[in-house]
Amino acid sequence: MKLFPLTVLLFLFGLHAAHAQSAPQQPKLIVGVVVDQMRYDFLYRYRTKYVAGGFKRLLGEGFSCENTHYNYVPTYTAPGHAAIYSGATPSVNGIIANEWWDPEWREHRYVTTDKRYQTVGGTPGKVGQHSPSVMLSTTITDELRLSNNFRSKVAGICLKDRASILPAGHIPNAAYWFDDATGNWITSTYYPDSLGLPQWVLDFNARRLPEQYLSTPWATDSTLQYDESFADWDKYNDGQYTSLFAGKNMPYNLPEMKKKGGYGLLRFIPAGSTFTLDFAMAAINNMQFGADDTPDFMCISFSGTDYCAHQFGIHGEETEDTYLKLDRDIARLLNFLDKKFGKDNVLVFLTADHGGAETPVHMTDLRIPAGVFPESSTEEALEKSLAAALGVSGDFIHEISNQQIWLNWGAIADLDVEPDHVASVIIEYLRMQPGVYDAFTREELMMLPEEYPYAAEIRRGFHPKRSGDIIFQLDPGWHSDDKLFSKGGTTHGSPYAYDTHVPLLWYGWKVKPGVTFAPVDITDIAPTLAAMLRIMEPNGSTGKVIEALVK
Repeated sequence: MKLFPLTVLLFLFGLHAAHAQSAPQQPKLIVGVVVDQMRYDFLYRYRTKYVAGGFKRLLGEGFSCENTHYNYVPTYTAPGHAAIYSGATPSVNGIIANEWWDPEWREHRYVTTDKRYQTVGGTPGKVGQHSPSVMLSTTITDELRLSNNFRSKVAGICLKDRASILPAGHIPNAAYWFDDATGNWITSTYYPDSLGLPQWVLDFNARRLPEQYLSTPWATDSTLQYDESFADWDKYNDGQYTSLFAGKNMPYNLPEMKKKGGYGLLRFIPAGSTFTLDFAMAAINNMQFGADDTPDFMCISFSGTDYCAHQFGIHGEETEDTYLKLDRDIARLLNFLDKKFGKDNVLVFLTADHGGAETPVHMTDLRIPAGVFPESSTEEALEKSLAAALGVSGDFIHEISNQQIWLNWGAIADLDVEPDHVASVIIEYLRMQPGVYDAFTREELMMLPEEYPYAAEIRRGFHPKRSGDIIFQLDPGWHSDDKLFSKGGTTHGSPYAYDTHVPLLWYGWKVKPGVTFAPVDITDIAPTLAAMLRIMEPNGSTGKVIEALVK
């Protein structure tokens, strides 16, 4: 009788040990999914029409961080992807916008442009002249490779170059993006495939899927009522992002439109996300991701949602249709991962690089304060104001973009005027303009009291060697992209909730179903992944571990 309890204890210990040995210590594959311009509320706005296996499955079987926000501005694509994967804000990782005036280059730059490298697999020229060198910190994908002597495989895939390049980090196995001119997936000589695309990519490109996806009209699902979209939206859905859709309505004759728009038309339609997923699954199969016990990392970004919402606004039926079809692609991805690896061997997270605003013209028609600041014409107006105030004409300004102003300090010195006077004239002018909440110099920004609205977010988006000399903030409901979205469509970039509040869903390996409404910053994703994988967080990370997920 005395031996029986010991026997039972040994049996139970054996069961526990067997279970511990069978449970993977790390997943075979991590899949990061970023949906471009997906507002948090889109998880629920179209929920009644979502299929069981897509967003609903992530919400029901996964863990949802319902109060996830960007903790800096500006909320754009490149900074968003960099923050997700680096755990750092622009103040540390250096990705302050999609493009800006570069004081080092002394010219305007696009974020990932790098003329040291050339196109592989597509049109010769700038379409492939890219690298991640502009990013000043490591990513969680870099740290995974560094943690195990480069045995982990990493790849980034997106139609947009920057949304493939930045997540994949500095030392990936591959990064691929789309070439509008050829309809091919391409890369650059920065990456290991610098002598030519792998055979599997050549074979995939040879299938000419863009031809197939652009061969039939884009139409809504006739079995569904698109009653989440606004009626009579036509006058608000005509963003100037592209002229391809001007004067047209659903269903769109894609074969005819392709004659003018070429393969680039694919970026604006739901099939763009389907095509991206087709390639990502081919990459997982052909690059043998998840084939051994060393975890691999696939970064997938769906950018068609951004192009669509920019053009049609957040209330257009085109946007609703895009999300309903993306939901089916998410279900296809999860089913693929389940079948190939098993749910418990794959860790998936899904988030967005920013949200999206209401269309200002629509808001003003509803008598809700909103507007568009004329940023594109402000430089000329400011140069005139400076000439009048200082009594001398000159080229005082290099560039105005992203609600920042880069001053031409060389010209100011040559004109023998006081720099503080130049700044004060500019700030006085800006503060008098409709829609401008406030303006300040970079020095004044650092002295703003903690309780000043969004002071912390603006400072976290500011890099001392790259950001402008004067910053201005707009009122809620306003944006400054007057060239493309003054009459319709929408954009993003502000510190307000419609641009900062995004989904964050976790699913699969070691993820228990649940939900938290505790505040989560977008920079918390990378250190949380590091904690789960038991590796170092990225070297510039300022985020914290999401304890509700890992406890």
